Amino acid sequence: MPVTNKKIIWTIIIAIVLSLSLVPTTRNILFESHIFSFVDQKATQYVDESLQHATAAFVLARTFNAIVSVFQESELQLEPGGIGVTLALGQALDPINDIVERFSWVMLTSLTSLGIQKFLIEISPFVSIRIMLLLALLSFLIGLWLPLKDRNKFKQFGQTILISSIILRFAVPAMAYMNQQVYVAFLEDSREKSMNALVMSASEMEGLDLNKSITVPETEQDNPDSATKSGWWNRTKDKINQTVHQGMRLVDIKSELESIKKLTVEIIDKIINLIVVFVLSSIVLPLLFLWGIFKFGQLIIDRSFGVAAEEWFIKKTGFKDI
Repeated sequence: MPVTNKKIIWTIIIAIVLSLSLVPTTRNILFESHIFSFVDQKATQYVDESLQHATAAFVLARTFNAIVSVFQESELQLEPGGIGVTLALGQALDPINDIVERFSWVMLTSLTSLGIQKFLIEISPFVSIRIMLLLALLSFLIGLWLPLKDRNKFKQFGQTILISSIILRFAVPAMAYMNQQVYVAFLEDSREKSMNALVMSASEMEGLDLNKSITVPETEQDNPDSATKSGWWNRTKDKINQTVHQGMRLVDIKSELESIKKLTVEIIDKIINLIVVFVLSSIVLPLLFLWGIFKFGQLIIDRSFGVAAEEWFIKKTGFKDI
């Protein structure tokens, strides 16, 4: 077959594909069919689920922050034996407050990363099909009718753009799929257990009201009218009873503070688990998978690989020196 005829045939083929890509109806049939939409829906579904999990964790972090703030703003005033004792409740919860603040920033970063992933899933079909594919086809079409010295440049450019468009079209959905498999296999169970434990801890902390535990019954000293009707013995006895009562409550409160410190250690452990889960699933693994996909694309675009593929294509079709 003469070279000119081959050029005409390839021109017609490329022009047809180019036309089909420009018409919305045929473009949807070719490049946005059920298979493509299914891939995108699955990827979007995973990202949406991850967004829900990250949002729930962020809300939980803010709940802990609010609870700790309430404790830190309150103090217990006790006066056993006339000696003033002040206990700052927030001191026992300072470690939780510090790590919750950092956890909130981690969750905000995770939400931002997931939002970017969802945006990439939505925009990648447009960029890969409506921009990069058309650019590759135009490059092939123009290169067919240029002199040989310029033809190879356009052909190589078109090949690079074409392969890049295919990789871009499936890179983000593929990343989401691989990320989901790793998450389900290794991270999901840890997230659920940590979240459930933190929800229970938050409920337990919200139920604490140490201020009520130090309420002392009204004595005659607090009621002047009653005090005038009683002798010094009754007043002394009431004072001793009040002192004993407050001393016992002081011991109980310190015991409760020790329990809070133990609960703090458990909460910190669960928060650290969640930080690891969300940093891996929403930041580290997506970047790692995308890097691997694009490195694979680089291998395909590499000239030695491209030459081998071109030789195979020429051998099978018989088209050369177009």
